[in-house]
Amino acid sequence: MMNRATGLGRRAAALVGLALSLLLAAPAAAKDIRVTDLAGREVVLKEPAKRIVLGAWVSLDALSLLHPDPVSLLAGWAEGGANTIQPAILRGRFPAIDRVPVVGRGSFEAIGIETIIARQPDLVLLSRFDAYRYGSDAAPGIAKLEAAGIQVAIVDFFLDPLKSTEPSLRILGKLIGREAQAEAFIAFYREHLDRIATRLAKDTVERPSVFLHAFAARPECCFSAGPGTIDGFIRLAGGENIGAEKIPGAVGQLSLEFVLTRNPKVYVATTTSDNADAEAFALGPAVPAEKAARSFARRLEGRDLAALDAVAQGRAHGLWHLFVHTPAHVVAIEALAKWQHPGLFSDIDLDATLREINSRFLAAPLEGTFWISAGDHAPRR
Repeated sequence: MMNRATGLGRRAAALVGLALSLLLAAPAAAKDIRVTDLAGREVVLKEPAKRIVLGAWVSLDALSLLHPDPVSLLAGWAEGGANTIQPAILRGRFPAIDRVPVVGRGSFEAIGIETIIARQPDLVLLSRFDAYRYGSDAAPGIAKLEAAGIQVAIVDFFLDPLKSTEPSLRILGKLIGREAQAEAFIAFYREHLDRIATRLAKDTVERPSVFLHAFAARPECCFSAGPGTIDGFIRLAGGENIGAEKIPGAVGQLSLEFVLTRNPKVYVATTTSDNADAEAFALGPAVPAEKAARSFARRLEGRDLAALDAVAQGRAHGLWHLFVHTPAHVVAIEALAKWQHPGLFSDIDLDATLREINSRFLAAPLEGTFWISAGDHAPRR
């Protein structure tokens, strides 16, 4: 009897041990992915998003920093806005971009909600500009999407980029299962911005007045930046944006008389590469250095600008306008720091910064000419 009882006990213990080992070996129940977006809304996914619809004002560049094939995540996107920078950059590496369904164009209000629902996304990404374009109330289409069981997350790389870029990248990293990649870029981004802020804090420096001439390829003058967006870049880099003195919103127009009277210390023109006039001032993807230099020299010869001391004395520069839509804007801030305080930031190498972003982070590198200074004959890329 003792032997039989002992045998039963051993078998029972073995069964208990087997059950425990199977329990421990079984995969833990997957936890929901939960984030709080920039509007304070909770977003919940069962697993990392694999079918994303992008609003017009969320640049695919942000996903490109975190994911090796950002186009593979797209179930659809809205044309226009921030996404105008993407096809030229991504088409060569990801031809599938031309097959991404278009769900609408421009503002979120103009996008067909039914079209988005038909794409069956697991996530819709909108910028604050998409979602709150006309005030504090969210666009009504958001509630319709959520009623259909589609999660909507709001991020921002445009309206207040210095405040919103890092939390927006963390939100995206978590929602697509690329948190480590998000933290790696944030560390790089923070290191470069902290270097600028630290030097300006340690030195007593005069903040030069700066005229940011937005859309400088246009014949009419003078579009510029008010508070927010690139105004924050100018201030972080140690300058004072004269546009903020007159323009209440993010973008507006200054009179040529005001600009000439204010006579800023530094002139910075922004432009893109999609101008209708092939000879117009151009910067951006695939723009050759020679064309950028030639077109910028022509722009500075215009009668509206020649009277500025900044132009006459060689303190005139050009910058790719669409840096305002991508976290790669850290390069633009470094450029502004060098131009506004050339002695203090002479050691900053813009080419090296962009090369590191291209090699370490971007799935589709930024290749072209993205900045220029007066007198450059072959500006670096």
